[in-house]
Amino acid sequence: MKKPGAIVGLLIAVVVLLVAIAAALGWAVGNQTASNTKTVTASAQGARTAPAGHIGGPNLAITQIGDPARGARLWQSKRCSDCHSYGGRGGEDAPPLDYMRGHMSAREIADMSGQIWDHLPAMLPHFREEQIPVPTFTQGEMADLIAFLHSGKGAKAGTPPGHPGMTGMSGMGGHMGATRGKGVFLSAGCGACHTFAAAGTKATVGPNLDATLKGKSAAFVRESILDPNAMIAAGYQAGVMPTSYRGQLTMRQIADLVAFLVMKRK
Repeated sequence: MKKPGAIVGLLIAVVVLLVAIAAALGWAVGNQTASNTKTVTASAQGARTAPAGHIGGPNLAITQIGDPARGARLWQSKRCSDCHSYGGRGGEDAPPLDYMRGHMSAREIADMSGQIWDHLPAMLPHFREEQIPVPTFTQGEMADLIAFLHSGKGAKAGTPPGHPGMTGMSGMGGHMGATRGKGVFLSAGCGACHTFAAAGTKATVGPNLDATLKGKSAAFVRESILDPNAMIAAGYQAGVMPTSYRGQLTMRQIADLVAFLVMKRK
């Protein structure tokens, strides 16, 4: 049988061991937390402030997307600038792409990939007409080009222009986008509140779009969809139109809807 003094000594040793283990665990957890905090802070500093019309959560850091310097070289070597302009430089046959600047959430970048995919059939006749070879991209090159366009590197200082609704070129807005836009108009419930002849709707809860959108720009229409309380039509109150379209619709759906609303009709 062990003596009381030996038992007390054993208990003290066990307590000391437990305290040492707890201290070690506390140090490890604290060190990992501090490391994660630094990583998150650095990531937050690397991401840019989201501009108006932003959807899909926080912006990614540019370095998580690609290399904008290589993207700037690809912009020239792939001859994107033959048709599109960026930062005030480039062609005028296709829409300016400055509106991409600052939109770097994962959702926006994924949506832009879809827009490029949809736009390709409309680009092919222009390639043939201008005798421009259809560009191909090896691994990483598209990511670098997107990093360049979405980061704004090389663009003029100041606020990027309003999203044009991709109406400047058939297939990216234009008639194809307007056709899809009618479907967006009806499925999103716009016809339940608005009169719009092109959609065959005659509701009177909100303004008559045939009248209120006459002569309005694509940028104005886009803002009215994403921020309906920014400017209220005479005779109507704020808070009536839903403010959820920013998260409900994709960038392509918004572009198609804008194209449908601003399309010139006979």
